[in-house]
This record gives sequence, C-alpha cells and structure tokens, in this order.
Amino acid sequence: MNKPNRKPKYSMAGDTAFLLRLAWQETRPLYAWYALTIAMETAQPLIAMILPSRVIWLLEAGVSFERLCAEILLLTLLMLLCGTVGKMADTYTERRYLVMPRQALSAMADIKLITTDYPHGESQDFLNAAGKRYQVINSNNCAAEEGYRVMRGLLTAAFSLTACAVILWSLNPWVLLIIAGLALISFLGRRAANNWVFKNQENWIPLERKIDYIYTQAGDYRHAKDVRLFGMSQWLRDIFTSCSRLRTDWANREGRVQLFADALDGLMNLLREGGAYAWLIYEVLSGAIDPAAFVLYFTAVGNFSQQLMDFMTRFSTLYKFHLEIANIRELLDWPEEFRREGGRPIPRDGRWELTLEHVSYRYPGGEKDTIHDLCLTLKSGQKAALVGLNGAGKSTLVKLLCGLYDPTEGRVLLNGIPITEFNREEYYGLFSAVFQESSVRPYTLAKNIALSDEPDIERVKACLELSGLSERVDELPKGLDTKMMKYIWHDGVDFSGGETQKLMLARALYKDGPIILLDEPTAALDPIAEAELYEKYGSLTKGRTSLYISHRLASTRFCDVVLLLEDGSITEAGTHQELLDRRGRYYELYEIQSAYYRKNPLGAKGESSDEEEIG
Repeated sequence: MNKPNRKPKYSMAGDTAFLLRLAWQETRPLYAWYALTIAMETAQPLIAMILPSRVIWLLEAGVSFERLCAEILLLTLLMLLCGTVGKMADTYTERRYLVMPRQALSAMADIKLITTDYPHGESQDFLNAAGKRYQVINSNNCAAEEGYRVMRGLLTAAFSLTACAVILWSLNPWVLLIIAGLALISFLGRRAANNWVFKNQENWIPLERKIDYIYTQAGDYRHAKDVRLFGMSQWLRDIFTSCSRLRTDWANREGRVQLFADALDGLMNLLREGGAYAWLIYEVLSGAIDPAAFVLYFTAVGNFSQQLMDFMTRFSTLYKFHLEIANIRELLDWPEEFRREGGRPIPRDGRWELTLEHVSYRYPGGEKDTIHDLCLTLKSGQKAALVGLNGAGKSTLVKLLCGLYDPTEGRVLLNGIPITEFNREEYYGLFSAVFQESSVRPYTLAKNIALSDEPDIERVKACLELSGLSERVDELPKGLDTKMMKYIWHDGVDFSGGETQKLMLARALYKDGPIILLDEPTAALDPIAEAELYEKYGSLTKGRTSLYISHRLASTRFCDVVLLLEDGSITEAGTHQELLDRRGRYYELYEIQSAYYRKNPLGAKGESSDEEEIG
C-alpha cells in the first residue's frame, strides 16, 4: 500500500546553508581553495571562447605575423595556466579537506542514534529516518561530500553563464531569453522527477531495511543452526524474493520517471541549440555580423547552452541532495523528551529509594496498558524480587524504573524526586543492570567488562570471580586479552548462553552502580551455576537497592520482598514464605511449578528441585 506523499521539512536554502555551516565549522580552508578553483575554472573556458574570434579579427586587421603569434601564445599559455592551477587546487582540496564535513555529519548521526531516547529505537518512523541516513554519508559520491562539488560547479557555471549572457545579449536579447526558457523547461522536468523520488521513498525504505536485515542474517553464522534444523532457508529466500520484487517494481517506476525527464532534456536541447545555430547562420549570410563576431557568437551559444544545462543539472542535483540532507536533518532534529542537560544533581547521600506512583505505560499503538496504575516502592538497600507469567510486564517495569521509558501516566521518583527532573544520562549512571538480551562487543574480554580502553584489571578479575566466570577465563590462552566474537576476529571466542550471562553480570558489577536490576539473569545458567548465584546474591547486592526478576518462584527466597505482577499490576507482595502461607495466586503458581519438578525428579542428578526445597 502506498503511503501518503510528504513534503521535505526543510527548504533547499536551509539545507544548503546547513552544509556550508558544517564546512565552516570543520574545515574553513575549503572556502579559500574552492574560491581559487572556481576562478580558474571560470577563466579557462572564457579564454578558450575568445581565442578563435580574436585570431580571425587579427587576421582581418592585417597585423604582423609576430603580433599574431604572440597573442595566440599568450592566450594559450594563460588558458593552460588556469587549467593547471584549477586542477591542482581541486585535487588538493579533494584529498585534504572535502571528506571532513561528511565524517563530521556521520559522527553526528551516530551520536544521535546512540543517545536518542530509548523508545525511539522501537519506532518505525524513527528507524526509517535512521535508514535514510546512509544515502547521505555512505560514500564519496553522497550528498554530504558530493554536495560541495556540486555547489562549486554551480558557482563556476553561474560566472561562465554571466559572461556568455553578456555576449549574447549584445547580439539579440530574444536569443538569450529563448535559450534560457527552454533550459528552464528541462530543469522543471528534472525537478519534478526528483520530487517524485523523494515523496515515494516511504514506500521502499522499509523494503530496503527488510532486505538488508535478511541479507545480514543470512551471513551471520550464529543463526546457522536454526536455519538448517528448522528448514528456514526456503522461507528466508521467499521473503527476500518477495521484498526484492517489490523493491524492483518501485525501481522500475523510478526509472520510467527519470526516463521521461531525460527525454524532455533531449528535446529541449535540440530546440535550443538547433534554433540558435540557425539564427546565427542567417545573420552571417545576411551580412548582419562579420566572421569574427560570428565565431564569437557561435562559440558563446555553445558555451551558454552547455553552461546553462550544467547549471540546471547541478541545480537539480543540489535539489536532490537537499531532499537527502533534509532526511538526515530530520533525524538529527528528531525531538527528544528526556532531559540531557542541567537538571537536579543526583542524590549522593547513600539513600536510593525508587517509587512508582500510579504508573501506567502503554506501548505506542497498543490497545491496552502493559503497566496499569501501579504503585510500588523499592526501599533503599532492599532486595526485591519481581515474578509473574510471561507478558505480565516485568521487563517493561524494569525499563520504567531505570528511565528507559517514561510513564504514559503517573511518575517515577528517586528519593521522592521525579526522575524527569534529573539529567537522564546521570540517572542512568545509578544502575547496574543485566537484561535478557546480551550485548557482547568485538573487544577484548577485559574491555567487554569495563567498557573502557583502560580497564582496571584487578577489578575486572574480582568481578569475574563474583560472577562465576573466572575459571572459564583462566582456560583461555590469552585470558583477559581474548577477543570476543568469531564473527569479527579470526581468533575470537564465542561464549555459551550461560557464560554470556555471567559476562553481563561481571559488567554490571564492574560498573558498581548503587541500584542493581537483574532481568532473568539465570535464564541460561545451569542449575549449579544458578545455585551459586543465589548464594552470592547477598554479597553481590550488599549495600545496594536491588530488583531481581525471575520466572522461577523458588529462587526468590533470598529476597526481602517478593512482588507478583499480573496484568500490569502488583497483585501480591510479601516474603516468599508469607506468600506461600496466604495460599493465594503466588501459592497457586508455585504449586504448578513444584508439581512439574515432582513429576520430573532431576534432583538426584545434582539439580536442586523445588520439591526438595519445600520439604
């Protein structure tokens, strides 16, 4: 289904000014070198246009052979000098300065992506805007670099046009106006084609994202087992083929639009130059102009037509680049709601109490609240457990507590102060979190834990010991210098799911935040490793406020309070034993889990079972 066409948010003048400001901030010498290049590129064709007419005039005037040769030599050397200096200046500018604005714009886009409000990463509109940035910054021929070449050529063509226009105006103003009018028709046709492309991007950008995703996943060996064992190859091929056909259909439509613009260009060029040359031939045959003037006007018509088309083409290209720059500026200016500057100072009194005050949260487009009118207080130093069925809203609640989401309704408070009054980046610094999704980076093991180029090795070792990963690291030939991710490094290492969770726990411990959030940290651990984590939980969270999320109800015994989350609300709260004694919903869920273990007595093989814990 076609999406509604939209207009660019910014004007062409504004986007051009944006590029010029960017160059001024990043590489001011670019302006001086381009001024020299433009002067030389303007002068060279002007001299070449004057030279033939000057020779004929000198011959008609009967000047001496020496003067004729001297003027020809002087003009030729001047023309060669302009060409050489212009080329050298252009080459130096290309190699030294031109890449800098593009690199700066790329860095700005990357910073935007890694610092933007977390919910934006779940927004299709934002993801589409992020996907469009590649066409602006991904090569030397993109808008952020080629745009400067186009502007330089545009100015060169403008100066050359002015010189030719003065000459043609002296012949007949109508000749000049007709040539300009036909060129304008060509320009408008090209502009209409570029507008069509911009307005229809929303139809194929999502397709390109899907194609790129499948292409990337197909080359990621980490998914090779699933692809083979579940017979996903044909399914992925069918999806890729379907998206490719749709994208090809849009590419064909774009091609037809551009072909129409090309045909219009050719027709206008034929009328423009053919008519002008016919007029000049008529004028010289009728004796209205002499041979020297005919050569000058004839050359001027060709140059004016060429420079006018060059100007129009470059202007159309600049207009196209403006549409692309408008896309990346829309990404850079995407509105943020979280406070990033100023704000209250983060409390440093050692008290870390979190409160949810009548908090509701509904995902964009959702039919109902995931979290609804929830009131909760995590007291300073308290060890709380959050349990509930899948989809109850446990992970959403964690994201609300640590500031990744802002509530749809209600407030999240830190020591009684709304978290919206703090600098959000500083607020994030309070949390050491382990989420269900791992985020191993292609760094060394030590850097993966410290997320720093200069990790404190002794501190890294201590965190590995606490997380239960030290023995595995000791087995590695390079120890803490082992590079992670085989996908990137030929000597890289990939951990198992359980080892990766321990790595994430070590990272959280290294950060040493006063508030610990553990979202299913034992999901991939074997029973022994899980039991070891329970035993260490007290020392891991000593002096900290902590929230532990688990679907295994028996694992909550070491917590001060257990919270049962159902349908986005806390339905029961108390210690593990208190909730069992009440024989409510928590007790019911606990009995269901216990019954499973009683029917599957694995405890004899070394696993701790809930049945044994009950007894």
